[in-house]
Amino acid sequence: MDMEGAKLVSGLIQLHQPKEILDLRARKGYFSLLAASYGAHVDVVDDVSAHNEYPDYLKDHPNITFFDTTVENFEFKKKYDFIIMKHIVMYYKKEYIIENLLPKMYKYLNRWGMIFLTYHTPKSYLMQKEPWLYQYDLVDFKELGGYFMIKDFGEYRNPVSGEKNARQYVWYVVLQKV
Repeated sequence: MDMEGAKLVSGLIQLHQPKEILDLRARKGYFSLLAASYGAHVDVVDDVSAHNEYPDYLKDHPNITFFDTTVENFEFKKKYDFIIMKHIVMYYKKEYIIENLLPKMYKYLNRWGMIFLTYHTPKSYLMQKEPWLYQYDLVDFKELGGYFMIKDFGEYRNPVSGEKNARQYVWYVVLQKV
């Protein structure tokens, strides 16, 4: 589990107490369960046909609604207080994230709502192992001008499971709707 990311998300949820949360590409569901444990309702988007990592028992959780679809095909139908985008932006072209997805999310984010977004840095094990992934930088998110302000940002690292001395270097950005 991404322990540093979980601490950051947990702190944001405790401080702001969001009621409606969206977890995009949730994979194994750690952040979904974390958010639901605070009493929030969590909508989870993950394409099970492509990855099948999301546990069945979480699909039955009373605070979790699961949508088996891709990020691109997810149809927003309500507003959220908090959106989790953990380790997904580097799988998409910047144009899609910056010009399409984030402006779309803006429309479905409540006033002062936040997005917790993470991406791997170029020195991260994942980015070196899979050089085809798209690289992002904090500057990419500073240019969102009228949509969001950067509430917080930073870097953390996690060990790579099964790889001695390998590290994932991760940047996080908390965007807040203005």
